[in-house]
Amino acid sequence: MSRDSGIDDSDINRNDIMGMENEENWMTEYLLNSPGPVLRIEVEGTVFYANKAGKSLLEALNSRIGEKAPDEILKIARRVAVQKKPSRTELKAGEKTYSLIFTPLPACKSAIISGFEITSFKQTEEKLLLRKREHEVLSQISSLSLKVQDFRVLLDQVLPLVAAVLDVEYCCVLKLLPDGNFMFETGIGWRPENACRIIKKDSASRAGYTVPSSQPILLEKLDRQNSFRTIGLEDSLSIISGISLLIGSTEKPYGVLTAHSTRKNKFTKEDTLFLNTVAIVLSFTVQRKEVEDALKDKVNFLETLLDTIPAPVFYKDRKGVYQGCNDLFAKMILGSSKEKVTGHTIDELSETIPLELSEVYKSMDRQLFQKGGSQVYETKVVCSDKIRRDFIFNKAVYKSFCGTIEGLIGVMLDITGRKKTEERLQKSEERFRLIAEQTGQLMYDIDLRNGSVEWAGAVTELTGYSNKEIANLNFYDWLEHIHPEDYRRVQQSLKNCWNTGNRFNEEFRFKRKDGSCFYVKNKGVFLRDEENCICRALGVMVDVTEIKQSSHKLRESEELYRSFLQNFKGISFKLNRNFDLLLLEGALDEITGYTEEEFISGRVKFFDLIVPEDMILLYQIRDKMISSQIFPNSIMEYDCRIRRKDGSVKWVHELIHNVCSTSGETAFVQGYAYDITQRKKVEETLEKAEKIGMREIHHRIKNNLQIVSSLLSLQADKFKDKEIIEAFRESENRVVSMSIIHEELYKSEDSASIDFATYLRKLTANILHSYRIGNEKIKFVLEVDSTLLGVDTAVPLGIIINELFSNSLKYAFPKGVEGDIRISLFRNEVECQKTGETGTGEVRTGEVRTGEVRTSEVRIGEVAEKNFPELPSGFTLVYTDNGGRFPEEVDFRNSKTLGLQLVNALVEQINGTIELERGSETKYTIRFEDKR
Repeated sequence: MSRDSGIDDSDINRNDIMGMENEENWMTEYLLNSPGPVLRIEVEGTVFYANKAGKSLLEALNSRIGEKAPDEILKIARRVAVQKKPSRTELKAGEKTYSLIFTPLPACKSAIISGFEITSFKQTEEKLLLRKREHEVLSQISSLSLKVQDFRVLLDQVLPLVAAVLDVEYCCVLKLLPDGNFMFETGIGWRPENACRIIKKDSASRAGYTVPSSQPILLEKLDRQNSFRTIGLEDSLSIISGISLLIGSTEKPYGVLTAHSTRKNKFTKEDTLFLNTVAIVLSFTVQRKEVEDALKDKVNFLETLLDTIPAPVFYKDRKGVYQGCNDLFAKMILGSSKEKVTGHTIDELSETIPLELSEVYKSMDRQLFQKGGSQVYETKVVCSDKIRRDFIFNKAVYKSFCGTIEGLIGVMLDITGRKKTEERLQKSEERFRLIAEQTGQLMYDIDLRNGSVEWAGAVTELTGYSNKEIANLNFYDWLEHIHPEDYRRVQQSLKNCWNTGNRFNEEFRFKRKDGSCFYVKNKGVFLRDEENCICRALGVMVDVTEIKQSSHKLRESEELYRSFLQNFKGISFKLNRNFDLLLLEGALDEITGYTEEEFISGRVKFFDLIVPEDMILLYQIRDKMISSQIFPNSIMEYDCRIRRKDGSVKWVHELIHNVCSTSGETAFVQGYAYDITQRKKVEETLEKAEKIGMREIHHRIKNNLQIVSSLLSLQADKFKDKEIIEAFRESENRVVSMSIIHEELYKSEDSASIDFATYLRKLTANILHSYRIGNEKIKFVLEVDSTLLGVDTAVPLGIIINELFSNSLKYAFPKGVEGDIRISLFRNEVECQKTGETGTGEVRTGEVRTGEVRTSEVRIGEVAEKNFPELPSGFTLVYTDNGGRFPEEVDFRNSKTLGLQLVNALVEQINGTIELERGSETKYTIRFEDKR
């Protein structure tokens, strides 16, 4: 095989040996110069081998090759060699750090140590861990700044964390005071008694230098500049390194954050950045605390302001949850406290708010949230005291910075008092209006900017216009109603008041709707607006027509009195307010027959001469004057009779004037009396002549009616039909009944009334003659006292009796039948006495209480009379006959016969009533009054 290859075997082995030697040399060189240490440790602990890096490691551990291995690696090497298991560890030697791998060599009973330097890696790792720790501490500090409310407590928790991260013994915060000094607020490592200590700005030069600087101040730099060494504390004498940073800004500094160490310590940029971040967090915390304190102050102020508002105030979010309210809302509306109301909805407060009102509130809130803006409405509210009050709700939405509606705020204005005031005002206005109407006053309110006028008071009574009509009258229409003769004067007076600002007070004549005028006193004032311009006129017009007339009469009286004194033919007098005589003069002897001396001496009193019948009027006048029932300074006149000294009577006319004081009470009375006897005689003569004229008129009417009666009688004689003849006879009787009345008026002294008893006797006699009744078995009783009735009553009543009497004679008594006809007329008060009724239906003829009465039964043509005294009252006429029974089927009020129709119509004409009683007797009862 060697032969085939042509190569010698010796050459091959030599090459292999040389290659192996080269490889061993390479490996030896590699291990020797490897950057990582390589060591061989025998099992007994001797260092058998070490490369260059390994030798450096041994030197750092104070060991060499051939010596005992350092304890840091010996224990591990023996364990690996014995257990024959590899192991890994990290070893710090000097300033370097190594990662070592221990590998067992079982054949040699040793261990190989190989590794590499990881110093930079470890430093990077330590920095990362430090940064992580710093971030964790910063996060913890930030969390504490939000949780801890007290800043000093916060510093007590933060400063230990900062000291631990920076690995320093001292850390503190120096607060800058307004005077430039510092206060030791709190710290760690410092003596406890330093807390709150004041450090003078000269001593705290390093802190003072930090404030105006915006950069961190390192103690090393200050030392190099041969600058300050201490911060004013004894503890600081041993400090050799440190750093200080400003808390806050140079414009608004809070103080200084410091960290110091007694060891020679170098602060890295990362340390400075960490400490600066802590200072920023503390600065933000201070600012936040200041903002929070300011907000708390503002909230406090707003809550105090809300509580001082004299109205319930609340605010709620969109969900209806109350976010707050004032005390008045909580107590007055809900009967609770602010704390219990806040955080609840209306539904949760349903015990205090009725369901119906709760639904109204929620509905109004929904509308406001939908539309936005504000909302004002009035509603009833049941308050905590269970009283319903009237409130005006003023609500408005409030928004966030981005414009989103967050909730609403509401103010409740209690208008219960205003409502009651308005009601009282309305009642007061109504009373004032009624007073104005009743007292004859006319009030007006003129808006001078548009001329409109509001009227109130006795509008219709004074002006004749209705309230609707006068509402259409403006200011210029009002001026046109002033009488033309007074217009210019009134206009000038109003103009003067306009210019001077004085009240106006003017009298003038005012035209009514019908054109007539009345005197008014116009009082008023012009009102000015905010710009001091006249805008309104308020006034009242009072009807003074009667006062003007009284004044006019007074002036006439004064003029008459002056003329009267010049040629006086009467008696003048003066009396006090009790009508006691003060002065009496004039034609006393001529009128009374007594001399002036007799009156002055008191032997004769003037008013004792007045006949008693006329004294009543004088007493009435006196009482009215004393009680002020008549207008002040008014004049009253009356006629009376006086009895002269010789016993004769004279008529005098007296005029009395009550003179009043400024208070309106009568001060004294003055007047005069003069003889009017001749005038009275003339008046009596004229009255007699008038009566004679009236009698003549009645006589002529009676004659004319008799002519008509005769014509009817003559006309009836030309007919043969009994019904026609009967109709003419009835008409003739009716005319005769009226003729008799005028005959009685002609004979009577009084031309306006007649004696109805005499009239009835003649009327019934005429009817009897007309029907020519010859049956004397019919008895006729007439019970009528001497009664005067007016013509307007006597004529209808006579026709009524004519109809009833004629009807009885025609239908009630067949020929040959006996019976009674009775007519009674009496006043209502003595009805029972005159008719003899006892209340049981019995009749006792002639039994009355007014005296003896003579009653007689007479045949036809004879009349039994009863005389009764005349009393001022209504009358009752009773007509009775006991002939045939009045038919039940006949309705006498709706009869088809002319006679009964006339009876009902004439009863209604005299405003009377008629009743019919059917039975064994037919009885008509007519009640009426004589209105003369």
